[in-house]
Amino acid sequence: MQHAYIRWRASHPLVFIATFLLIGILIAQKSISCSSSISNTIAITIFIFSIGILFLLSLIKKTNIISSICIYIALIGWGIAIQLASQKHSLFTISYPNQIIISCRNWVIEKINKTIFTKEANGFAMAILLGVKMDMDQSIVNAYTQLGIIHIIAISGMHLEILFKNLKRITIFLPRKQLYLFVELIALLIGVWTYTLMAFASPSIVRASIFFSIYTIGKFMGATSFMLNTIAGGILILLLFDMQSLSHIGLQLSYAAVIGIHLFYKLFYKSLNINNPIVQFLWSNCCMSLSAQLTTFPILALHFHQIAGWVLVSNFIMVPLSNLILYGLGILLILPIQFSLTVFWGNLVEQYILFFNHFVNNWFLKTSAETIHISMNSIQICLYYLILLFVYLWLYLKQTQWLLPILGLFSLYFIQKLFS
Repeated sequence: MQHAYIRWRASHPLVFIATFLLIGILIAQKSISCSSSISNTIAITIFIFSIGILFLLSLIKKTNIISSICIYIALIGWGIAIQLASQKHSLFTISYPNQIIISCRNWVIEKINKTIFTKEANGFAMAILLGVKMDMDQSIVNAYTQLGIIHIIAISGMHLEILFKNLKRITIFLPRKQLYLFVELIALLIGVWTYTLMAFASPSIVRASIFFSIYTIGKFMGATSFMLNTIAGGILILLLFDMQSLSHIGLQLSYAAVIGIHLFYKLFYKSLNINNPIVQFLWSNCCMSLSAQLTTFPILALHFHQIAGWVLVSNFIMVPLSNLILYGLGILLILPIQFSLTVFWGNLVEQYILFFNHFVNNWFLKTSAETIHISMNSIQICLYYLILLFVYLWLYLKQTQWLLPILGLFSLYFIQKLFS
Protein backbone atom coordinates (compact mmCIF):
# COMPACT_ATOMS: atom_id res chain seq x y z
CA MET A 1 0.00 0.00 0.00
CA GLN A 2 2.84 2.39 0.90
CA HIS A 3 4.65 1.70 -2.39
CA ALA A 4 1.42 2.36 -4.34
CA TYR A 5 1.04 5.67 -2.49
CA ILE A 6 4.65 6.67 -3.25
CA ARG A 7 4.22 5.84 -6.95
CA TRP A 8 0.95 7.80 -7.10
CA ARG A 9 2.56 10.78 -5.38
CA ALA A 10 5.51 10.69 -7.78
CA SER A 11 3.19 10.80 -10.80
CA HIS A 12 0.94 13.55 -9.32
CA PRO A 13 3.38 16.12 -7.87
CA LEU A 14 1.16 19.12 -8.68
CA VAL A 15 -1.71 17.59 -6.68
CA PHE A 16 0.42 17.53 -3.53
CA ILE A 17 1.91 20.97 -4.16
CA ALA A 18 -1.55 22.52 -4.72
CA THR A 19 -3.01 20.72 -1.67
CA PHE A 20 -0.42 21.96 0.81
CA LEU A 21 -0.36 25.46 -0.69
CA LEU A 22 -4.14 25.63 -0.20
CA ILE A 23 -3.75 24.45 3.40
CA GLY A 24 -1.30 27.30 3.98
CA ILE A 25 -3.66 29.80 2.36
CA LEU A 26 -6.56 28.64 4.55
CA ILE A 27 -4.37 28.92 7.67
CA ALA A 28 -3.41 32.48 6.72
CA GLN A 29 -7.03 33.44 5.96
CA LYS A 30 -8.34 32.10 9.27
CA SER A 31 -5.60 33.07 11.71
CA ILE A 32 -3.40 35.90 10.37
CA SER A 33 -4.62 39.49 10.13
CA CYS A 34 -2.16 42.37 9.77
CA SER A 35 -1.42 45.49 7.73
CA SER A 36 -0.12 45.35 4.17
CA SER A 37 3.46 46.34 5.01
CA ILE A 38 3.77 43.86 7.88
CA SER A 39 2.18 41.06 5.84
CA ASN A 40 4.69 41.60 3.01
CA THR A 41 7.58 41.42 5.49
CA ILE A 42 6.20 38.21 7.02
CA ALA A 43 5.65 36.74 3.55
CA ILE A 44 9.25 37.42 2.48
CA THR A 45 10.57 35.98 5.77
CA ILE A 46 8.51 32.79 5.41
CA PHE A 47 9.56 32.40 1.77
CA ILE A 48 13.29 32.77 2.58
CA PHE A 49 12.99 30.36 5.53
CA SER A 50 11.21 27.78 3.33
CA ILE A 51 13.88 28.07 0.63
CA GLY A 52 16.50 27.49 3.32
CA ILE A 53 14.76 24.29 4.47
CA LEU A 54 14.58 22.95 0.91
CA PHE A 55 18.24 23.86 0.30
CA LEU A 56 19.36 21.94 3.40
CA LEU A 57 17.31 18.93 2.33
CA SER A 58 18.99 19.00 -1.10
CA LEU A 59 22.41 18.90 0.62
CA ILE A 60 21.45 15.97 2.88
CA LYS A 61 20.10 13.97 -0.10
CA LYS A 62 18.07 11.58 2.05
CA THR A 63 14.43 10.68 1.53
CA ASN A 64 12.58 9.73 4.71
CA ILE A 65 9.54 10.72 6.72
CA ILE A 66 11.27 13.75 8.27
CA SER A 67 12.34 15.14 4.89
CA SER A 68 8.79 14.65 3.54
CA ILE A 69 7.35 16.51 6.54
CA CYS A 70 9.85 19.35 6.02
CA ILE A 71 8.80 19.64 2.36
CA TYR A 72 5.12 19.75 3.35
CA ILE A 73 5.85 22.43 5.97
CA ALA A 74 7.74 24.47 3.36
CA LEU A 75 4.80 24.24 0.95
CA ILE A 76 2.35 25.28 3.67
CA GLY A 77 4.68 28.22 4.41
CA TRP A 78 4.58 29.23 0.75
CA GLY A 79 0.79 29.12 0.87
CA ILE A 80 0.79 31.44 3.88
CA ALA A 81 3.28 33.75 2.13
CA ILE A 82 1.21 33.87 -1.07
CA GLN A 83 -1.95 34.74 0.88
CA LEU A 84 -0.20 37.50 2.84
CA ALA A 85 1.51 38.97 -0.25
CA SER A 86 -1.69 39.08 -2.32
CA GLN A 87 -4.12 40.62 0.17
CA LYS A 88 -4.39 43.89 -1.77
CA HIS A 89 -3.54 42.79 -5.31
CA SER A 90 -2.63 39.70 -7.32
CA LEU A 91 1.00 38.63 -7.60
CA PHE A 92 0.92 38.90 -11.42
CA THR A 93 -1.28 40.77 -13.88
CA ILE A 94 -1.65 40.58 -17.68
CA SER A 95 -2.81 43.50 -19.82
CA TYR A 96 -6.13 43.01 -21.65
CA PRO A 97 -5.99 43.43 -25.51
CA ASN A 98 -9.08 45.64 -25.61
CA GLN A 99 -9.09 46.76 -29.24
CA ILE A 100 -8.83 43.31 -30.82
CA ILE A 101 -11.33 41.71 -28.45
CA ILE A 102 -13.90 44.51 -28.80
CA SER A 103 -13.72 44.18 -32.60
CA CYS A 104 -14.36 40.41 -32.36
CA ARG A 105 -17.25 40.91 -29.93
CA ASN A 106 -18.85 43.57 -32.12
CA TRP A 107 -18.62 41.25 -35.14
CA VAL A 108 -20.41 38.46 -33.24
CA ILE A 109 -23.08 40.85 -31.89
CA GLU A 110 -23.71 42.31 -35.35
CA LYS A 111 -24.04 38.82 -36.85
CA ILE A 112 -26.56 37.76 -34.18
CA ASN A 113 -28.58 40.98 -34.52
CA LYS A 114 -28.90 40.50 -38.29
CA THR A 115 -30.04 36.86 -38.11
CA ILE A 116 -31.95 36.42 -34.80
CA PHE A 117 -34.64 39.07 -34.37
CA THR A 118 -36.83 37.95 -31.44
CA LYS A 119 -35.71 39.71 -28.26
CA GLU A 120 -35.88 36.56 -26.12
CA ALA A 121 -33.92 34.40 -28.57
CA ASN A 122 -31.45 37.21 -29.31
CA GLY A 123 -30.75 37.73 -25.59
CA PHE A 124 -30.32 33.98 -25.07
CA ALA A 125 -27.87 33.76 -28.00
CA MET A 126 -25.83 36.66 -26.57
CA ALA A 127 -25.78 34.99 -23.14
CA ILE A 128 -24.75 31.53 -24.34
CA LEU A 129 -22.10 32.87 -26.76
CA LEU A 130 -20.66 35.90 -24.94
CA GLY A 131 -21.97 35.65 -21.37
CA VAL A 132 -24.09 38.84 -21.68
CA LYS A 133 -27.31 38.22 -19.70
CA MET A 134 -28.67 41.78 -19.56
CA ASP A 135 -31.29 41.13 -22.27
CA MET A 136 -32.49 37.80 -20.85
CA ASP A 137 -35.88 37.53 -19.19
CA GLN A 138 -35.30 37.20 -15.44
CA SER A 139 -38.03 34.56 -15.11
CA ILE A 140 -36.15 32.36 -17.59
CA VAL A 141 -32.90 32.86 -15.65
CA ASN A 142 -34.69 31.88 -12.42
CA ALA A 143 -36.09 28.75 -14.09
CA TYR A 144 -32.60 27.67 -15.21
CA THR A 145 -31.24 28.37 -11.71
CA GLN A 146 -33.93 26.46 -9.84
CA LEU A 147 -33.65 23.44 -12.15
CA GLY A 148 -29.88 23.32 -11.55
CA ILE A 149 -28.93 23.98 -15.20
CA ILE A 150 -27.78 27.62 -14.96
CA HIS A 151 -24.36 26.46 -16.24
CA ILE A 152 -25.97 26.12 -19.69
CA ILE A 153 -26.18 29.92 -20.04
CA ALA A 154 -22.96 30.60 -18.12
CA ILE A 155 -19.87 30.52 -20.32
CA SER A 156 -17.97 27.52 -18.98
CA GLY A 157 -15.91 24.48 -19.85
CA MET A 158 -18.82 22.92 -21.75
CA HIS A 159 -18.74 25.75 -24.31
CA LEU A 160 -14.97 25.72 -24.54
CA GLU A 161 -14.87 21.94 -24.99
CA ILE A 162 -17.11 22.22 -28.06
CA LEU A 163 -14.87 24.95 -29.50
CA PHE A 164 -11.72 22.95 -28.69
CA LYS A 165 -13.01 19.73 -30.27
CA ASN A 166 -14.05 21.49 -33.47
CA LEU A 167 -10.72 23.32 -33.75
CA LYS A 168 -9.03 19.93 -33.35
CA ARG A 169 -11.17 18.55 -36.20
CA ILE A 170 -9.89 21.36 -38.43
CA THR A 171 -6.21 20.96 -37.52
CA ILE A 172 -6.27 17.14 -37.62
CA PHE A 173 -5.56 17.31 -41.38
CA LEU A 174 -2.14 18.83 -40.75
CA PRO A 175 0.82 16.42 -41.12
CA ARG A 176 1.93 14.90 -37.81
CA LYS A 177 5.36 16.57 -37.92
CA GLN A 178 6.89 18.77 -35.23
CA LEU A 179 6.53 22.06 -37.14
CA TYR A 180 2.87 21.43 -38.02
CA LEU A 181 2.13 20.21 -34.50
CA PHE A 182 3.53 23.52 -33.21
CA VAL A 183 1.29 25.42 -35.66
CA GLU A 184 -1.68 23.37 -34.38
CA LEU A 185 -0.76 24.20 -30.78
CA ILE A 186 -0.58 27.95 -31.49
CA ALA A 187 -3.88 27.88 -33.43
CA LEU A 188 -5.66 26.03 -30.61
CA LEU A 189 -4.33 28.38 -27.92
CA ILE A 190 -5.20 31.49 -29.96
CA GLY A 191 -8.72 30.19 -30.63
CA VAL A 192 -9.38 29.23 -27.00
CA TRP A 193 -8.04 32.44 -25.46
CA THR A 194 -9.63 34.73 -28.06
CA TYR A 195 -13.02 33.28 -27.18
CA THR A 196 -12.17 33.53 -23.47
CA LEU A 197 -11.40 37.24 -23.76
CA MET A 198 -14.49 37.80 -25.90
CA ALA A 199 -16.53 36.46 -22.98
CA PHE A 200 -14.98 39.20 -20.76
CA ALA A 201 -12.62 36.58 -19.26
CA SER A 202 -15.25 35.46 -16.74
CA PRO A 203 -13.79 33.25 -13.97
CA SER A 204 -15.54 30.09 -15.19
CA ILE A 205 -14.17 30.25 -18.73
CA VAL A 206 -10.70 31.36 -17.58
CA ARG A 207 -10.50 28.22 -15.43
CA ALA A 208 -11.52 26.08 -18.41
CA SER A 209 -9.04 27.88 -20.70
CA ILE A 210 -6.18 27.28 -18.28
CA PHE A 211 -7.15 23.62 -18.08
CA PHE A 212 -7.21 23.17 -21.88
CA SER A 213 -3.98 25.14 -22.30
CA ILE A 214 -2.06 23.03 -19.78
CA TYR A 215 -3.42 19.83 -21.33
CA THR A 216 -2.60 20.92 -24.92
CA ILE A 217 0.90 22.15 -24.11
CA GLY A 218 1.61 18.99 -22.12
CA LYS A 219 0.49 16.75 -25.01
CA PHE A 220 2.65 18.75 -27.45
CA MET A 221 5.69 18.29 -25.20
CA GLY A 222 5.00 14.56 -24.92
CA ALA A 223 4.26 14.64 -21.19
CA THR A 224 2.26 11.81 -19.62
CA SER A 225 -1.33 12.90 -19.14
CA PHE A 226 -2.55 12.76 -15.53
CA MET A 227 -5.81 14.70 -15.36
CA LEU A 228 -5.58 15.46 -11.63
CA ASN A 229 -2.16 16.99 -12.28
CA THR A 230 -3.71 19.21 -14.96
CA ILE A 231 -6.48 20.30 -12.60
CA ALA A 232 -3.98 21.04 -9.83
CA GLY A 233 -1.82 23.01 -12.29
CA GLY A 234 -4.82 25.20 -13.09
CA ILE A 235 -5.32 25.90 -9.38
CA LEU A 236 -1.65 26.85 -8.98
CA ILE A 237 -1.87 29.35 -11.84
CA LEU A 238 -5.00 30.89 -10.32
CA LEU A 239 -3.11 31.34 -7.06
CA LEU A 240 -0.68 33.61 -8.86
CA PHE A 241 -3.12 35.65 -10.96
CA ASP A 242 -6.41 35.70 -9.05
CA MET A 243 -6.15 34.78 -5.38
CA GLN A 244 -9.57 36.24 -4.50
CA SER A 245 -11.40 33.79 -6.78
CA LEU A 246 -10.48 30.87 -4.48
CA SER A 247 -13.35 31.79 -2.15
CA HIS A 248 -15.80 32.17 -5.05
CA ILE A 249 -18.51 29.50 -5.20
CA GLY A 250 -18.16 29.27 -9.00
CA LEU A 251 -14.55 28.09 -8.69
CA GLN A 252 -15.45 25.59 -5.99
CA LEU A 253 -18.32 24.14 -8.03
CA SER A 254 -16.42 23.99 -11.33
CA TYR A 255 -13.35 22.23 -9.90
CA ALA A 256 -15.53 19.91 -7.79
CA ALA A 257 -17.50 18.96 -10.92
CA VAL A 258 -14.36 18.36 -13.00
CA ILE A 259 -12.77 16.22 -10.28
CA GLY A 260 -16.00 14.25 -9.84
CA ILE A 261 -16.29 13.57 -13.57
CA HIS A 262 -12.64 12.53 -13.78
CA LEU A 263 -12.85 10.13 -10.83
CA PHE A 264 -16.30 8.57 -11.17
CA TYR A 265 -17.44 8.87 -14.79
CA LYS A 266 -15.46 5.91 -16.17
CA LEU A 267 -16.24 3.76 -13.15
CA PHE A 268 -19.98 4.30 -13.58
CA TYR A 269 -19.92 4.09 -17.38
CA LYS A 270 -17.99 0.79 -17.46
CA SER A 271 -20.23 -0.78 -14.82
CA LEU A 272 -22.77 -1.63 -17.56
CA ASN A 273 -21.88 -3.28 -20.87
CA ILE A 274 -24.13 -1.58 -23.44
CA ASN A 275 -23.95 -2.21 -27.18
CA ASN A 276 -26.79 -0.02 -28.43
CA PRO A 277 -25.25 3.36 -29.44
CA ILE A 278 -28.36 5.36 -28.47
CA VAL A 279 -28.55 3.75 -25.02
CA GLN A 280 -24.76 4.23 -24.73
CA PHE A 281 -25.18 7.98 -25.37
CA LEU A 282 -27.99 8.25 -22.79
CA TRP A 283 -26.06 6.21 -20.20
CA SER A 284 -22.97 8.37 -20.79
CA ASN A 285 -24.95 11.56 -20.11
CA CYS A 286 -26.46 10.00 -17.00
CA CYS A 287 -23.02 8.99 -15.66
CA MET A 288 -21.62 12.46 -16.44
CA SER A 289 -24.43 14.20 -14.56
CA LEU A 290 -24.28 11.83 -11.58
CA SER A 291 -20.48 12.13 -11.29
CA ALA A 292 -20.62 15.93 -11.22
CA GLN A 293 -23.50 16.02 -8.73
CA LEU A 294 -21.72 13.69 -6.29
CA THR A 295 -18.87 16.16 -5.73
CA THR A 296 -20.82 19.43 -6.02
CA PHE A 297 -23.72 18.41 -3.75
CA PRO A 298 -22.11 19.41 -0.38
CA ILE A 299 -20.97 22.80 -1.73
CA LEU A 300 -24.53 23.58 -2.85
CA ALA A 301 -25.87 22.42 0.51
CA LEU A 302 -23.35 24.62 2.37
CA HIS A 303 -24.02 27.81 0.43
CA PHE A 304 -27.71 27.52 -0.54
CA HIS A 305 -29.11 24.95 1.95
CA GLN A 306 -31.16 23.42 -0.85
CA ILE A 307 -30.82 21.58 -4.15
CA ALA A 308 -33.22 21.13 -7.04
CA GLY A 309 -35.11 17.86 -6.78
CA TRP A 310 -34.92 17.39 -10.55
CA VAL A 311 -31.25 18.36 -10.94
CA LEU A 312 -30.11 14.93 -12.21
CA VAL A 313 -33.00 14.60 -14.66
CA SER A 314 -32.77 18.20 -15.87
CA ASN A 315 -29.03 17.93 -16.57
CA PHE A 316 -29.52 14.54 -18.22
CA ILE A 317 -32.11 15.95 -20.65
CA MET A 318 -31.22 19.61 -21.13
CA VAL A 319 -27.43 19.59 -21.48
CA PRO A 320 -27.41 17.49 -24.73
CA LEU A 321 -30.27 19.62 -26.11
CA SER A 322 -28.42 22.84 -25.27
CA ASN A 323 -25.36 21.60 -27.18
CA LEU A 324 -27.48 21.72 -30.34
CA ILE A 325 -27.92 25.46 -29.76
CA LEU A 326 -24.17 25.95 -29.46
CA TYR A 327 -23.50 24.01 -32.66
CA GLY A 328 -26.28 25.91 -34.43
CA LEU A 329 -24.89 29.28 -33.37
CA GLY A 330 -21.38 28.19 -34.35
CA ILE A 331 -22.57 27.33 -37.88
CA LEU A 332 -24.46 30.64 -38.01
CA LEU A 333 -21.28 32.60 -37.25
CA ILE A 334 -19.36 30.75 -39.97
CA LEU A 335 -21.96 31.30 -42.72
CA PRO A 336 -21.48 34.59 -44.67
CA ILE A 337 -24.28 37.09 -44.06
CA GLN A 338 -24.67 37.59 -47.83
CA PHE A 339 -26.10 34.07 -48.25
CA SER A 340 -29.88 33.70 -47.99
CA LEU A 341 -29.20 30.39 -46.25
CA THR A 342 -27.71 32.34 -43.33
CA VAL A 343 -31.00 34.13 -42.54
CA PHE A 344 -32.90 30.87 -42.91
CA TRP A 345 -30.50 29.08 -40.56
CA GLY A 346 -30.75 31.98 -38.10
CA ASN A 347 -34.54 31.58 -38.11
CA LEU A 348 -34.22 27.84 -37.38
CA VAL A 349 -31.88 28.53 -34.46
CA GLU A 350 -34.23 31.24 -33.20
CA GLN A 351 -37.24 28.90 -33.20
CA TYR A 352 -35.26 26.18 -31.44
CA ILE A 353 -34.13 28.63 -28.71
CA LEU A 354 -37.75 29.75 -28.16
CA PHE A 355 -38.89 26.12 -27.94
CA PHE A 356 -36.03 25.31 -25.55
CA ASN A 357 -36.84 28.22 -23.21
CA HIS A 358 -40.57 27.42 -23.35
CA PHE A 359 -39.85 23.82 -22.37
CA VAL A 360 -37.60 24.88 -19.46
CA ASN A 361 -40.11 27.46 -18.21
CA ASN A 362 -43.05 25.03 -18.27
CA TRP A 363 -41.00 22.34 -16.57
CA PHE A 364 -40.00 24.78 -13.84
CA LEU A 365 -43.61 25.90 -13.25
CA LYS A 366 -44.68 22.27 -12.80
CA THR A 367 -41.79 21.25 -10.52
CA SER A 368 -40.91 24.51 -8.70
CA ALA A 369 -42.17 23.15 -5.36
CA GLU A 370 -39.96 20.05 -5.55
CA THR A 371 -36.87 21.46 -3.84
CA ILE A 372 -34.84 19.43 -1.34
CA HIS A 373 -33.88 21.52 1.70
CA ILE A 374 -30.66 20.39 3.36
CA SER A 375 -27.90 21.98 5.40
CA MET A 376 -24.34 20.80 6.07
CA ASN A 377 -21.63 22.24 8.28
CA SER A 378 -17.87 22.10 7.71
CA ILE A 379 -17.38 18.87 9.70
CA GLN A 380 -20.15 17.09 7.79
CA ILE A 381 -18.69 18.23 4.46
CA CYS A 382 -15.25 16.87 5.41
CA LEU A 383 -16.82 13.54 6.43
CA TYR A 384 -18.83 13.45 3.18
CA TYR A 385 -15.72 13.92 1.02
CA LEU A 386 -13.79 11.33 3.04
CA ILE A 387 -16.62 8.84 2.50
CA LEU A 388 -16.60 9.69 -1.22
CA LEU A 389 -12.83 9.15 -1.37
CA PHE A 390 -13.08 5.68 0.19
CA VAL A 391 -16.04 4.81 -2.06
CA TYR A 392 -13.87 5.73 -5.05
CA LEU A 393 -10.99 3.58 -3.76
CA TRP A 394 -13.40 0.68 -3.21
CA LEU A 395 -14.84 0.95 -6.74
CA TYR A 396 -11.45 1.60 -8.41
CA LEU A 397 -9.35 -1.00 -6.59
CA LYS A 398 -12.26 -3.48 -6.12
CA GLN A 399 -11.03 -4.36 -2.62
CA THR A 400 -13.52 -4.99 0.20
CA GLN A 401 -11.09 -3.66 2.83
CA TRP A 402 -12.28 -0.14 2.01
CA LEU A 403 -15.82 -0.94 3.15
CA LEU A 404 -14.86 -0.81 6.83
CA PRO A 405 -13.71 2.86 6.84
CA ILE A 406 -16.76 3.72 4.69
CA LEU A 407 -19.11 2.24 7.31
CA GLY A 408 -17.16 3.92 10.13
CA LEU A 409 -17.30 7.33 8.47
CA PHE A 410 -21.01 6.89 7.71
CA SER A 411 -21.59 6.21 11.42
CA LEU A 412 -19.62 9.34 12.39
CA TYR A 413 -21.51 11.40 9.83
CA PHE A 414 -24.94 10.38 11.11
CA ILE A 415 -23.90 10.77 14.76
CA GLN A 416 -22.65 14.27 14.01
CA LYS A 417 -25.84 15.00 12.07
CA LEU A 418 -27.97 13.69 14.94
CA PHE A 419 -26.36 15.89 17.61
CA SER A 420 -25.77 19.00 15.46
